[in-house]
Amino acid sequence: MPGGPRALRTPRATTFLLLIFAAGLGPRCQALWVDWGPPSVTVSIGDEVRLLCRHNGSNPNVTWWRILQGNSTWPPMMELSSPGPKGELIIQQVNKSHRGMYRCQVKEGQKIQRSCGTYLRVREPLPRPFLDMGEGTKNNIITAEGIILLICAVVPGTLLLFRGLNLDDCSMYEDISRGLQGTYQDVGSLHIGDVQLEKP
Repeated sequence: MPGGPRALRTPRATTFLLLIFAAGLGPRCQALWVDWGPPSVTVSIGDEVRLLCRHNGSNPNVTWWRILQGNSTWPPMMELSSPGPKGELIIQQVNKSHRGMYRCQVKEGQKIQRSCGTYLRVREPLPRPFLDMGEGTKNNIITAEGIILLICAVVPGTLLLFRGLNLDDCSMYEDISRGLQGTYQDVGSLHIGDVQLEKP
């Protein structure tokens, strides 16, 4: 048979995986781990916050701890010993006293793991702007203001151009328009009659 003995050989990777599962190193026998979690969460006063504690335990005991500012010793203040169904910490109405670093501790049998911690920031709610309107509405108002300004500047100027100037009402232009005298005089050609100059 061509290739008969080769068909019975199994790849080395498959054999290695079978040995791992046979030795009890499969997913259920792995070491307990806890996800690091986000470094910080920011919420406004009065909001609800959910801090997750992701882990690979099947039925662990999850405890949340809060580290107060300036207190880096363990164990810190216990926050909640029986959190939500998935080990998450739920704070309904957040206020400024909830600020701090939160760490979850997962215990399953004799194994204990802790998260790195998530800092909860609590800020004042943002004030409502004086004119609470969308960007499109603001753009429409600015466009209308521009059109009104253009009309107020162009229309009076156009009316003055088409109306013309009434020169009889403008005394400044009377001498120029009627040509009674020149704008300039030639002083050299000016003949003065018998002019007597005073002696000092």
